[in-house]
Amino acid sequence: MTKANKLPNLKENFKFEAPILPASIRGGKQLTAVNMSSLDLYSLLVPKTSGIFMVQVSGESMIDEGIYNHDILIVDKNEQPSNGQVVIAALNGELLVKTYREIDGKVYLFSANKNFLPIEIFPDWAFEIQGLVKYCIHNMV
Repeated sequence: MTKANKLPNLKENFKFEAPILPASIRGGKQLTAVNMSSLDLYSLLVPKTSGIFMVQVSGESMIDEGIYNHDILIVDKNEQPSNGQVVIAALNGELLVKTYREIDGKVYLFSANKNFLPIEIFPDWAFEIQGLVKYCIHNMV
């Protein structure tokens, strides 16, 4: 089961800015930073600071969604999910990363890995959607 561990709050004064380079897979030309603008990654990923938090993933139940062990997820707690969206859910004291679905009036949390069964949410369980996953950051090596 894929779990999430909440990370410290984002700092409003954090900035990461880098040049934007044109990328091409044809011709094998080397990339250079000529006449290019730059991008503030923080402003792109976190357009509003209120209600945004990060979690670190632990587990493999969301690998078919491109979410892997140790990935960092940027989550918006102000948005409510629709069917098929990836959420951070608090379930009986644990934070989980799952796909939210409502089927015939019942709420389910689905994994994105065929080795894990869906979780039906029962009324007497401690359950709350913590937020909608907006971005996933993972290491490519």
